[in-house]
Amino acid sequence: MNVLLVSLQKNVDVSGLKFLHYYLLHNGHNSLLLFLPNFDKNDSYAFNNIIKFIDNEKPGFIGISLMSLEYSNATALTDSLKNRFSSIPFIWGGIHPTIEPDMCLVSADYVCLGEGEKSILDFADAVSTNGDPKGINNLCYMENDRLRKNPMYPLIENLDDIPSYEHIPANSFLQGKDGLIQKMNKKTFRTYNRFRGTIYDAVSSRGCPFKCTFCCNNSLADLYDNKSRMIRRRSIEYLILELETAVNQYPEIEYIHFLDDCFSMANKDHIKSFCNVYKERVRKPFITHEIPTNVNREKVEYMKDAGLVWVEVGLQSGSDVVCKDIYKRGSYKADYLNSMKIMRDNNIAVVCDVILDNPYEKEEDKLETLQVLVETPRPFLPHFFSLNLYKGTELHDLVMKEYPSRKDEYLDKDYYDYEKNVINDMTRMAGFLGQEYMIKMVSLYRTNPYGKKFKTMLFFGKLLSIVIIEPYTYFQLIKISQHGSTLKSLKVLPGYFKEGFKRYFKQFASRKKRKTKR
Repeated sequence: MNVLLVSLQKNVDVSGLKFLHYYLLHNGHNSLLLFLPNFDKNDSYAFNNIIKFIDNEKPGFIGISLMSLEYSNATALTDSLKNRFSSIPFIWGGIHPTIEPDMCLVSADYVCLGEGEKSILDFADAVSTNGDPKGINNLCYMENDRLRKNPMYPLIENLDDIPSYEHIPANSFLQGKDGLIQKMNKKTFRTYNRFRGTIYDAVSSRGCPFKCTFCCNNSLADLYDNKSRMIRRRSIEYLILELETAVNQYPEIEYIHFLDDCFSMANKDHIKSFCNVYKERVRKPFITHEIPTNVNREKVEYMKDAGLVWVEVGLQSGSDVVCKDIYKRGSYKADYLNSMKIMRDNNIAVVCDVILDNPYEKEEDKLETLQVLVETPRPFLPHFFSLNLYKGTELHDLVMKEYPSRKDEYLDKDYYDYEKNVINDMTRMAGFLGQEYMIKMVSLYRTNPYGKKFKTMLFFGKLLSIVIIEPYTYFQLIKISQHGSTLKSLKVLPGYFKEGFKRYFKQFASRKKRKTKR
């Protein structure tokens, strides 16, 4: 039976949907993966081509994976298609349907909660034999105007049971800006991949040890009675075989990017064994995400020797009070600064995540974040995110009591789009300007934030930071990732342009102010 899985993301970096796609293919269903990065509900020509594609492929059901930002498009697409294909069931999955099943069932026939591999296969088996899918675990649906939630499958413990996916997925199609749908090829993949196909996304583990109040892992932990916080791993050999295949099939891959919430959560022996095999058989620079409390000098040295060149570390806030009492994070500024020193000692390029626009951060909390960034060993690249209040998280429920007007902002808010104000400007500059300059600027701000001296220093600091230091820092870090080679750095530089420019120019974009009424 043909199955159609649809992505509405603006890019083709959809590892979760790829896993479902290959799980179906591996179990005998002819899954088709359709990317709609340019979907516009008002583009009748493009929509008619989607209808023609579905008419031609005749899928038994259509699955749509979405995050909250894609909810509006998912609704428009589903409602329009159901008018034309009334007999085809629509099932939605992904993090937004997991946290908002009742909202999604206004349009979808079924919603899949949590991990979807077993449920999507059960669903395909049921539809292909004209069976009733209503008894399938993880599913939600409406019956007699009531929300029905089936029991949850246990989390998949042996991740080797999930087939690996390919860099460019088999049976995948993409609708371009011209409205035409064509089979995915290297050219279209490079066009819609964030890093032009030069980075391969891999998953070596699932689960996060933290339950931060702002994160979707917060709601997943509740869904699975905290079991989602347990780390489940793929075997080293299974993972290495996937990576070997990818780099052999696609020589343009420059980096392996591990999407794990915290790659170094594995014990020292596992890290050492992985690194020994990786540097012998894969031999590509790699990127990880890390929680500061888990950064260990010995592990980092193993990883550096095997090819670790980029790390993304979460600071989130430089205020220990905010991390402890608001985010319930368990990682503090001392942990962060220690992890950054270890990375600097090993000459590893680092990206630091910082959350802005938290209504519970006082001015002193924000200035503490600024100070921590000033103390961070150079060079590093700060990434700034505006706090998004996702339903189902602990922080969402807390904020809604005091700021009910922010109820649905996460449905259309870009988390890169932070508020443009003086403290946020200074915080961004703190990642690039020298310590003496920033200390003086903060002192002038505390004395008189409206004074001429402060405004002059802020203006020239922003100019220097934006025009010279920030672009230079980015290139410095790319050069570090290429072991100091300018020639190799220039070779890989085009792969960074799309994502790098996107984040760089966000700081200039005007932001629609959202009122926060108590």
